[in-house]
Amino acid sequence: MTQQEAIARLSRYQSPTPSTWREDEEATRRAKAEGWLPYSRKIAIRTAMAMKRQNITRSDVASRMGCSPQYVSRLLKGEENLSLETICKLENALNVPILQYEFA
Repeated sequence: MTQQEAIARLSRYQSPTPSTWREDEEATRRAKAEGWLPYSRKIAIRTAMAMKRQNITRSDVASRMGCSPQYVSRLLKGEENLSLETICKLENALNVPILQYEFA
């Protein structure tokens, strides 16, 4: 097989859209530097555990939160910078406390 044939063959498998892996990695590095990523992952774990205990699906949670199942999937990856509003919606949808907090 010639080099041109190999390139032509590989080109058939090339995605029509450019990869975003570099941007994704840079976003993850920024999130780690800003310090919110570990919190997001803990919330994702707590959410997944509550869903398993209650035997409910992403679609169930999405319906209760008023969002898409795809958004719930992103939350469960633990890489979303969650707003207080989203955390509150999660708590209400699952009827469990996600955050524990103290006010002076």
